[in-house]
Amino acid sequence: MAQFYYAVTDIGTLPGGNSSNGWSISDRGEVVGSAQIAAGAGRAFVSSPGGQLRDLGTLPGGNSSEASGISVCGMIAGGSTFQGSANHNHACIWSGGTGPQDIGTLPGDNDSGANAVNACGEVVGNSTLTTGGHLRAFIWSKAAGMIELALLPGFTDAGTHSLNNLGQTVGYCTGPNSPSQGFVWSRSAGMRLVGALPGGAASDAVGINDRGEVVGSSDLGAGTKAHAVLWDRAGCAHDLGLLPGGTWSGAYGVNVFGTVVGSGDCANSSSRALIWNATDGIRDLNTLIPATSGWELQMARAVNVSGQIVGTGTVGGQQHAFLLTPNCFL
Repeated sequence: MAQFYYAVTDIGTLPGGNSSNGWSISDRGEVVGSAQIAAGAGRAFVSSPGGQLRDLGTLPGGNSSEASGISVCGMIAGGSTFQGSANHNHACIWSGGTGPQDIGTLPGDNDSGANAVNACGEVVGNSTLTTGGHLRAFIWSKAAGMIELALLPGFTDAGTHSLNNLGQTVGYCTGPNSPSQGFVWSRSAGMRLVGALPGGAASDAVGINDRGEVVGSSDLGAGTKAHAVLWDRAGCAHDLGLLPGGTWSGAYGVNVFGTVVGSGDCANSSSRALIWNATDGIRDLNTLIPATSGWELQMARAVNVSGQIVGTGTVGGQQHAFLLTPNCFL
């Protein structure tokens, strides 16, 4: 059966840094993430196709930042520390090649972070009061500002992970008497729980494509570990399985063609990057790159329309962001 064969690109790290993480990739092949530049200090970066990493900087007076999402238009979402507040973070965006713009917090909170941005310039993230506050999910746009996502009855906290170009948002919510539950939110329908695999109680919705297909994870019952899940457009949950010898798996990203990426353990490793599609099922991405590459791919975070995959692994004894590009069929 045909298999993709991937070329591996080392995204590298910023000058003076020794590690990096890859969090998102646009359909144009731009990668964003964070790189450690000093003890305890990370810095948001963007890497253009074939180019070097560009330090995105911080909010005025800040010492660390992180980029979590990028749209096809090149708008970037993330978070940064800021002047006079070494321990607090604000959600921010980078747009048009300028420095970060602080988009603030929900009323009464002092911490926030942005997780994803779509082609319409909508941003999703989370806001909280550091001490004693609930986690609150938000969607932001330039026109409407920051709007809290209304919770379903019985839940007290919610967090977002991603959104698609239609504004549909995915995440999780929790309550005092409920395990974590994955949700899909839209302006027209509000919040809807995605449910769990048969026998399961807890779930998390992490990625969504423009077809409305959702990926994440679910347990299978009390005491069980999570399995990667695809919720189809009808809302049915499909168990994507485990890598050989594995005990857990999780899905983080899905493109419009239904290719899913994530991570899971296997017989010889606690975390391996994985890929799933309807034709070939679940596979270890480490088996689809040259055996002599020197890489151990640990986590695949996102996949774009071209099938390029971004994530984090180790090479030469260091943790680096990677980019996989499909270049032929075997």
